[in-house]
Amino acid sequence: MFEFLQKSKARIAVVGGGVSGIACLWGLRDTDHEVHIYDADTQLGGHAHSHTIINNGIVVTVDTGFIAMQDDCYPGFSTFLADLDVAMIATDMSTSVTEQNGPMAWGSTSLWNFIGSWTRLFSPWFWRFMFDIMRFNFCATDIFAEKSHKSRHDKAGTNDRLESIGEYLDRKGYSEQFKKYYLIADVAAIWCMSMADVFEDYPAEALIHFMSTHGLLNTITESLKWTTVKNGSKSYVDAFLRTLPKNHHVHLETKIRRVRRETDGSVSLVFMDGSVENFDHVVLAVHANQALDLLGDDATVLEKQILGSFQTSRNDVALHLDPTVLPAKKSAQAAWNAVIPSMEDNRVRAKVDFGNDEQTERLLSKSYYSKRQICVHNDMNRLQSIPFPGRPGSPGRVIVTLNPLQKPEAIQCQRTYYLPIISSAAVQASRHLDLLNKSDNISFAGAWMGFAFHEDGFIAGLAVAKKIRTGVYENPTRFRFGEELKEAVPRLSLKIQLLRFAIATVQFGIATVEFLASRKKSD
Repeated sequence: MFEFLQKSKARIAVVGGGVSGIACLWGLRDTDHEVHIYDADTQLGGHAHSHTIINNGIVVTVDTGFIAMQDDCYPGFSTFLADLDVAMIATDMSTSVTEQNGPMAWGSTSLWNFIGSWTRLFSPWFWRFMFDIMRFNFCATDIFAEKSHKSRHDKAGTNDRLESIGEYLDRKGYSEQFKKYYLIADVAAIWCMSMADVFEDYPAEALIHFMSTHGLLNTITESLKWTTVKNGSKSYVDAFLRTLPKNHHVHLETKIRRVRRETDGSVSLVFMDGSVENFDHVVLAVHANQALDLLGDDATVLEKQILGSFQTSRNDVALHLDPTVLPAKKSAQAAWNAVIPSMEDNRVRAKVDFGNDEQTERLLSKSYYSKRQICVHNDMNRLQSIPFPGRPGSPGRVIVTLNPLQKPEAIQCQRTYYLPIISSAAVQASRHLDLLNKSDNISFAGAWMGFAFHEDGFIAGLAVAKKIRTGVYENPTRFRFGEELKEAVPRLSLKIQLLRFAIATVQFGIATVEFLASRKKSD
């Protein structure tokens, strides 16, 4: 039993005013605890940041961080929004990928926009690209049964590292064009990672399970339904603040130097001005690396081991009115527009990173991907239903660019977000979050405990609030791998089984042709 549970009015501090900190306060709203939340920013919300712009005499509110959600896959956060009576509107979640300084570009707004030109219909390269998309969508979940079968027979556990999505795609013989221009690019854009980090270290099982549960493997036959907060994500933060009880206190623009464990079991917050506040319990609702920095020498060996497994990446964001950053091909323009380096750009970058030698050529022959954070242009006219130019109430084109390749014109706002990197180490460390949160006086919460979305951050905050209320902590992670995926193997209809058989037959033919071609080349 935690000592603070014996107090009906304990002093609780929550460090971090993002979605996890907000969720923690929400979970404690019916208690008598004295709760203080601290954030270094000028407002609560973290990545729920809305910026007001004025153009053409029109005022609009635009999000630069958290933008969209899928209601069915955000049950905790959706319930929270419903309780707050926050208005939601449908959003456009179309995507595109454009090769910088290269010919490849596609958009998902229609089948024709995906094809792009008639000439592609006569290209075997493009037909292989489309075939691999269909093959992945219908066959990727086979990894659930495959991995479950292997884990039952391989008890040694000799390989501590989970198979990456890149290794999986190579093992299954997917084409270079599918890897580069479709899956790796899309995943990098969704998680704001570099293509290299996705290819080399994003666990295949975790990714495919996520795509399966979020409908991302059904995009050929079904349209995904996504929503966004009407008038910007700040609306939900404001609605939350209106519900705060009198025993909850918000401290903005307050930086904390360190978190100190005291000998009497309490915890002190040491502020930048040297002042100190003492609490019965402290919740660190910040990134894992930030939590370690705040704890300093007070971090336990276990905390260092688990928290050290979670990494972040820096992402610079610009809100601007420059439509020239969008894909030159109209057919490739969508709501989310990823820009990837061309193969020649990768060749130059590889030689900078590794030198002009045999190692570089081997890397290039094995799909060398850029370590640079991916650039994504978010078309906010599409995403937040902002009227397009020429329509009543339009402020013009409004775009949020993540990691700009060149400085756009008419910048309205710039921010920097640090986002979790999904890796083998992080996914495996998530299994030990219950051990991490066994501490009597310090708890941890953050979207980094799962897939780094708002839902992950929200349920992580609620889990800590439940621990404070009841002493029971339930691991909130949504990562699944290994034996846990046995029950996720889908039941296939006869129609799907026949389609999969046809796909397997075509794939066998492709593999045979590639094998014979390689034999002929070697001879």
